[in-house]
Amino acid sequence: MATITISKEFAAGGRLLAARLARELGYRLIGREILADLAKKLDLSEGEAELLHRGQENSLFKLVDEIFLHTVRRIAQKPEAALDDDRYFAAVAELVKGVAAQGDAVIVGWGGQYILADDPTAHHFRVVAPLAQRAERCAKHGRYDQGQGEAECLRQDGISSGYVKHFFKKSWDDAASYKLVINNGALGFDLEKAVQIIKAAL
Repeated sequence: MATITISKEFAAGGRLLAARLARELGYRLIGREILADLAKKLDLSEGEAELLHRGQENSLFKLVDEIFLHTVRRIAQKPEAALDDDRYFAAVAELVKGVAAQGDAVIVGWGGQYILADDPTAHHFRVVAPLAQRAERCAKHGRYDQGQGEAECLRQDGISSGYVKHFFKKSWDDAASYKLVINNGALGFDLEKAVQIIKAAL
């Protein structure tokens, strides 16, 4: 009964890799699915929990603009203390640990590599790719041109890095936090090849 965590740079193919890995191992894939349980724990709707999570990632709650805070509190009809980042983090950590306790899961994001750092059954992997290749992937999907793609990759990476620094006091891209860092770009974004590398490292 193992748990695998996947940390990923934006547009590096980490989410697709996680899905392929989970399918091949017969594991549950856990990513945005946590939002529904997070909503229950915080007594919010799933949409409100997503808004809260986005706020946590983007502005780290204590630094978030007051308009956002008032909006969330008004929607949720919660007292100010009820939506602090300690409560948010405790709920996320409890959910991630609960998934790990059941085992046989691939967890994408949520700081799983730090929440489960002391869990001997957890294996932590990071998926990266060169910025130019990631921007090209964004452009290929029609969302951005190359320049906009690079800017969006850097913006999203900054959000994830800030989230990790705030809640875990860690550097998101520190290779020592992971069993293996996979350069998906160097593999030509070959998901099967990446999956086999991870499986061999388990």
